[in-house]
Amino acid sequence: MKKMILYFMISLLVVPVLNAGDFKIAFVDVDRIYNELTEVAEAEQQFQQKVDEWDRELAEKEDEITHLEEEYANLPPIVTDKVKKEKQDLIQQKKRELYELHNELINRADEKQLELMRPISKKVRETINTIAEEKGFDMVLNSAQGTVVIYAKNEEMDITDLVLQKLKESIE
Repeated sequence: MKKMILYFMISLLVVPVLNAGDFKIAFVDVDRIYNELTEVAEAEQQFQQKVDEWDRELAEKEDEITHLEEEYANLPPIVTDKVKKEKQDLIQQKKRELYELHNELINRADEKQLELMRPISKKVRETINTIAEEKGFDMVLNSAQGTVVIYAKNEEMDITDLVLQKLKESIE
């Protein structure tokens, strides 16, 4: 049922376009652009450095918990139940802290990735828009994200190389 509704909605959009005559469509492979931009590789490297730092922080906390658990396991039999309970509570507290830190770092990672990629994505989008306006395209499809271009009348419809060229020129 959902597919039928989707096809109906697409037909509502496509039929007027087919009748428009001068409607120009282009496509661009955004994944290829991101794979070829050095800025993306640099952003990924910065992100990975931060993730490695956070992994070390988590590992330190895990080591601390392991050490506490070993201490608890090696308590002499004469230790009171109160001391044992305090050790157990401390271990549980450290585990909760580790869990909270892990969740916090996941959120930080998402924010960091957005922070690093947002300016690159904006630049790519603006470049695509500029080329589309310069070449008089009415619509630009992203051939990398599910929009499959089955047939293109000519290679001029693929503006991926133009976008890459313009982005690389802006870096130099």
